[in-house]
Amino acid sequence: RAKLEQQKPVAPEVAPISPTLVPSLPQPMLPTAQPTTVAEEAAFFDRVRKFINNKQVYNEFLKLCNLFTQELLDKNQLIHKAFNYIGANTDLMNWFKNFVQYNGVDEIVENKPRLGGDKVVLSSCRGLGPSYRLLPKRERLRVCSGRDEMCQQVLNDEWVSHPTWASEDSGFIAHRKNIFEESIHRIEEERHDYDFNIEACLRTIQLIEPIVQQLKLMSDEERAIYMLPPGLGGQSDTIYRRVIKKIYNREQGEQVINDLFRNPIVVLPIVLGRLKQKAEEWKASMREWDKVWREQTHKMFWKSLDHQGINIKTADKRQFQPKVLLTEIQIKYEEQRRQRAVSWKAPPRYQLAYEFEDLDVIQDACHLMLTHLHNSDKGNDEDKKRLENLFTTFIPTFFGLDQATFQAHMTDVHDTSPPNEEVEDESVNEESNNGRPRRAANGKKSNLLRGVLERSKASKDTNGRGSKESTPDISSMDEDGTLSLEAPQEQPAQFDIMDHRWMEHPSVGETDPKAPYTRSTYNLYASLNIYCFFRMFQMLYERLLNIKDYEQRVHEDVARSSAPKAAYDLNLIPKRPGDYFEDTSASANYYQQIVAMCEDVMKQKVDMTHLEETLRRFYMKKGWQLYSFDKMLAATTRFAMQILVSDNKDKSLEIINLFYHDRARDVTTHDAEIIYRKQVDKLTKDADIFRITFAPKSRKATIAVFKKDDPTFSIDAMEASKQWAYYISSFGMREATEGVPAEKMQWPYLRRNLPSNQLSEEELNKSYVPAWIDEGLIARINPETYRISFNDAWTADRWLHRPQVQKRGLKAMTEGTNERKQKMREKFEINSPWMKDISKVEVDRLKEDFQQSIAQGFLNQEVVDGDTIDNEHQAHDEAMNGA
Repeated sequence: RAKLEQQKPVAPEVAPISPTLVPSLPQPMLPTAQPTTVAEEAAFFDRVRKFINNKQVYNEFLKLCNLFTQELLDKNQLIHKAFNYIGANTDLMNWFKNFVQYNGVDEIVENKPRLGGDKVVLSSCRGLGPSYRLLPKRERLRVCSGRDEMCQQVLNDEWVSHPTWASEDSGFIAHRKNIFEESIHRIEEERHDYDFNIEACLRTIQLIEPIVQQLKLMSDEERAIYMLPPGLGGQSDTIYRRVIKKIYNREQGEQVINDLFRNPIVVLPIVLGRLKQKAEEWKASMREWDKVWREQTHKMFWKSLDHQGINIKTADKRQFQPKVLLTEIQIKYEEQRRQRAVSWKAPPRYQLAYEFEDLDVIQDACHLMLTHLHNSDKGNDEDKKRLENLFTTFIPTFFGLDQATFQAHMTDVHDTSPPNEEVEDESVNEESNNGRPRRAANGKKSNLLRGVLERSKASKDTNGRGSKESTPDISSMDEDGTLSLEAPQEQPAQFDIMDHRWMEHPSVGETDPKAPYTRSTYNLYASLNIYCFFRMFQMLYERLLNIKDYEQRVHEDVARSSAPKAAYDLNLIPKRPGDYFEDTSASANYYQQIVAMCEDVMKQKVDMTHLEETLRRFYMKKGWQLYSFDKMLAATTRFAMQILVSDNKDKSLEIINLFYHDRARDVTTHDAEIIYRKQVDKLTKDADIFRITFAPKSRKATIAVFKKDDPTFSIDAMEASKQWAYYISSFGMREATEGVPAEKMQWPYLRRNLPSNQLSEEELNKSYVPAWIDEGLIARINPETYRISFNDAWTADRWLHRPQVQKRGLKAMTEGTNERKQKMREKFEINSPWMKDISKVEVDRLKEDFQQSIAQGFLNQEVVDGDTIDNEHQAHDEAMNGA
């Protein structure tokens, strides 16, 4: 551990000088061994060497004795192994047994575990809770010197603290100190060291000073025979020893203690003065360090308690990446897919679900986004206007907010453009304030949603078809990619729904696929950029909501901190609640002050450090989530800009405009919903699609990964009539019917009858008549049997061929019949296999003979394998078979 004190100069290595002039007493010498014993032992080993008469074997015997000397062998093992060397000589063996004091009794070893030594195994002791163990009696009854009556009463000799060792599998999570907490612990250790040494020094001074006063009153004879009492008259022998060694270092301190007891008359006054000097030095040093410790403690105390805020910026930087957001929802999608395969309870169809109940927080989040946009140095003015248009249009449109209230909340966002900047479009300047739409003079909403509603009313069907619906075309958008805010045209670009259908269903009954129904949810089929933008907005809303939910606790904390305290009078607490918040009254709104503080940080009016200290002081559990709010707003703006910058691969802006048109309608049809989904499929191509569903009543939004094969509607929660209407609507589309497995489909016609791609145009027209289509066919589908029937006026022949085309088909059928007969004659009559390798003259002769045989009556005979069987044999066989 690093010491916060000045290092002492290294003293030169010299021999220690004794502080006394009295020479030390000589130490007594150890007694020497008797010479007779050494001679007798030497004579024994000389006799053993002569008896063995082998130098290598004799060395092995010496090694055996050495192992016994090192206590690696016991007496029984030594005698048993030595018998192999000197067992043949009885005198040598008996002398060796007497020498090692071998009595011949075997040691009985009991098969029981060996008791532990001085170390106590705390894990085997009785526990009290997870942290304490009861010591054994032999440990509790040990003698401890230096205790008085109070020590016997208050000190604990029975229970000892013992950590709980647990693995990660058991759910045990070890607490890891942060750098600020470690710094505070280091300050406490340094303060404890000063207090401990000063207290020990003062205690030693209290023991030595009365003795020095007593020595001054003694006579010379009394001083000469005076001896210091053990422990200097105190109850502990360790306190004064530790202090003296602390002052004089370990080696010299031990010598000073010895001289203290040998010559107390001389040494005691010197040691007492040195102790008083060091006590004053330590007290003065501690007073100086107290200022530094107090300042560091104030700075690091709240940071030491903030364990989440240290890593939040690094974690958010990774969390705000598109790859991480995409991986999060895909992992949940795969988990739900595996659960549907093995679990009896199917999980929900969506992967993420969020609630947006607080409309004020939604407006505050959008307000922060606009503030960040106008105070950001990145991007030009045109891009900022486009982003502002996206924020102020998408947020209220998606959540169904009132445009007037929403725009009124956004009007206080300051514009960072110079005051003398010329505005090209004066009409825009009159109708908007700082680039934001306002209510027109006639009271109507001059905004995007109003234009979409008027456009949807003006886009009515004019050609008499009840199945046609209008959808905004890309050409109706402005240059910046948003829907035009101008008045709708007389004949707006319409999208014919029959381009997606091959049949028309009559508008009859509840099963009409074109029957409108009131919507309880609104769907946004989003691309990856739109999904990331919505997720970032959801994170911002959730974190602001957590701050707002903490309002009551902040009021209690401010009231408690504002109460009169002695620490304020002594200036021990550097800041009061008024230093953090502008308004600390009972009716103060601290959530709005935090939001305003975030805006002031973006406007560079308030330092980010002040915001973090405020959140850390009063929002300890949730405030760390706003440490990186600027990074969150920057990521949200980045994803929004990627929506506006559309290209051939990503057409997020066109998807947003399709959503605006769909969201403007409170009622819809199955056809419109399917068409909306199909249009998004074409725009995204092979990219991922995410369906974001919002329910206005419950204020709940769900996000699901939407595959191209997934059905547009979930039939689990639909009535039977609605299911049938959905099926008919999907069946009438040119694309594959939703909800019908493709592997169970069968082709109604033979594929081999399809024309080949290698046929020329003449051959194709000769073999296949041109197609002709008439929309007058009426088909009826039985809901019980799913059989298709047609009206009587339209037969199958008329459905397939036109009258004038039918004549051409009959003629082609005659030509095909003659052609097949000619091919058969060429194969079986002209080029028969038996004519192979036979001349034409011989073939004609055989044919002529065959014709003559037929004419002469040989037709009743049969030739089987070259053998002739006459009619008699055949009649005999038939008779036998009949019997």
